[in-house]
Formats: sequence, structure tokens, C-alpha cells
Amino acid sequence: MKHRFCYTLCAAAVALAAVMCGACNHGGGSAEKPEEQGPPPVLGAGYEGTVGGIAYSLPDLGSEVCLHTELQQGFLNQKYYNNNVFDYAKGDEELSAPAPVAFRWTAEGADPGAVYTLRVSETEDFADPLVYTAETCSLDVYNLKIATTYWWTVAADGKESGAAIFTTEDQGPRNLLVEGVANVRDVGGWKIEGGGRVKQGLLFRTGHLNKDYFGDALITEAGMRTMTEELKVRTEIDLRGGSNDPDEYAPGVNKSVLEGVTYYHIGMNWTDLLGLNKAELRIVFGILAQESSYPLFYHCSIGTDRTGIISYLLLGLLGVEERSIYCDYLFSNFANIGGQRDLGNITTKYGATINNQYGGRSTPLRDKCRAALLDIGVEPAELDNIVRLLTE
Repeated sequence: MKHRFCYTLCAAAVALAAVMCGACNHGGGSAEKPEEQGPPPVLGAGYEGTVGGIAYSLPDLGSEVCLHTELQQGFLNQKYYNNNVFDYAKGDEELSAPAPVAFRWTAEGADPGAVYTLRVSETEDFADPLVYTAETCSLDVYNLKIATTYWWTVAADGKESGAAIFTTEDQGPRNLLVEGVANVRDVGGWKIEGGGRVKQGLLFRTGHLNKDYFGDALITEAGMRTMTEELKVRTEIDLRGGSNDPDEYAPGVNKSVLEGVTYYHIGMNWTDLLGLNKAELRIVFGILAQESSYPLFYHCSIGTDRTGIISYLLLGLLGVEERSIYCDYLFSNFANIGGQRDLGNITTKYGATINNQYGGRSTPLRDKCRAALLDIGVEPAELDNIVRLLTE
């Protein structure tokens, strides 16, 4: 069985540079011994090889595989995030789904009617891989993590190729495709000021999964499988039906449309988001402090303002810069949310209060958000636990 791996030539280039450097120092006195370094990380590599008579060719997908559509990327490339989002999306049509990773391969010698098994893993040993099937030598896969290196293989007739490698772009947000649900994003993936990142795959913000007033499911069967089998959610926090609009929430609905998911209804007022929701916010953050709650998703009706204040306070507490938090909020305009949402919904409804009441201009946002959450009654140990659970 013969294999030929199409790895990048980084290691060879490093070795050649070292030889040339040594030649430059030869005869010119004693050269310093270079520090020993391991091989550079392989961020993208293809695979070619023959296994059991099948000649596989898996291309190098690259080291910055884009997970956003061209329209989304246009907005994300802006230096400043403000109402320039409306040049790309206006909140009146569904544009929030991510771009897929396009897997393509050849398998010469495979049975013409072969069904292919595609395995995609975050680890080289393929512990807990994502597994897909395809009837042709191509498959589009959605919802992979940002800034993550993946290994992938293809198998036909029980004969599996070697692994190719690719890395996804380091650009938030990690927007997700959940059929029947708008405005779905991973709260994780954002960089933390001073180093680190918010963990992906634990906490999600969404629009509602069932119709207001009636409780009928909007989410499709495929969407349910994405939530329970792929994202593996355990807990739902429903923020609809606050004191100013109790009829928004369907009376008698006391469980998730997702089978086996723990359901909390914590209705929040959508007018004075901070002032009139202190008790509700305290409950929500108490749930977020429990490790057994994860993976978890929270939502209001369209997933912007009540969902947004929780995201603002949470991401701020975790140390995400305010610019990224603004980006996350404005990205809701790529979903069909019934109209435009601008940054005034943050600054006038709670941002100014948090920034002015809980510290000065030089106070880090994480300290301001922590102070605000302590003021509404969240325990220090709960906040510490949230930071521990959600950062890496």
C-alpha cells in the first residue's frame, strides 16, 4: 500500500534557510547554535494514496477556509462596525446562514454505486468525529467551528483514505445553519482581550423555534437534528412573554419543541432591558453558572434585543472587546428579523448605563459588566464559574 502526502513545503524551506544561514557564518567566527525548533504546524494539506485498490485524491482546502458568504464577509471586513451593515443586509430577508465547507475528492477504482463516508475531526486520532454520507464525490458541510484545524478522510467500500488537513478562518461570528430557525450564532469563537478565546460549541443565541401565541414548531425535523445531534443542546432559555407583552408567549407551552431538552421560560421586558429585567437576568446568569446546563441556547422572538443584552453582558464579562460585541449584534440584520437593528438599541437601552454607571472611560468593559451583574444580585462565585466554563 503506497501513500503520498501532499504536505506544504514549510519544513523544507526552514531547513534550507538554516543551511544558508550556516554557510554565511562559516569562517567568520563561531556561529551561535540555533535554538532547536519543532516542525511548523501543518494548517493545510491534501492527501493522495491508494488503499485497497482505490486511488484517493483529497485536495488541500487551505489554511484559511472561509465560513462566511461574500455578502457577510463584506460587512466583516469593515474597520468599524456601525450602521454600515445596512449596505449589506437590512433585516428583511434570510441571509444569515454560513458558507459551507465544500469537500471534493476523487476515488478511482471505487464501485460506481459506492456510498462514501466522510469523517471530519478536530483531532488527528479522529476521536468523536463528525460523520456524513454522500452518494457522489462531493459534499457541502455547514456549521464547522472558526479558527479550528480539522482532519478529514473519505471511505468507499470499507476502504478509508489517509487524512487531509485544513484550517478555518479566524473571523467571528460563527453563524450557524439550523433549518427553520433564523439568526443562529455560536456565542463562542470571539477572541478575548489579553489572550484566549470564548469556547465554541457550548452556548448559542437564536431566534424562536416555535410560533408566538400558538407554540407550533417553526424548526424543521432537520433543524431539530442539528440542534440535538450536532450541537447537542441540553438547555433552552426562552425570554419571550415579558411584563410588557405577556401574550407574546404561548400560554400553556411549558416545554421545548426539542425532545429531552430542559426548558426555562424567563420572560423579559423588551423596553427597559436592564432596569426592568434585573430579577430575570439574575436567574439567567445563575443557569449559565451551572456546568450541567451546557450546551445551552437562549432566545427571545427574533433573537436581537433581549437576547442581545444577555450576549452583551456575557461577552463583556468574558473579556471580549466591545467592537466584537457590536459586530455580533449587528450581524442579526442578516436574518429576517422584520426590520433593521442599529447600535442605538445597545447604546440607548443599556450600553450607556453600563458604561457610565459602573466605571469611567478607562475602566475595562469586563469590569463594568461584572459590576453590573453583581449589582443585580449575581453571586461572585457564579460569575467566576461562568468565566471558567466558557473561556480557554
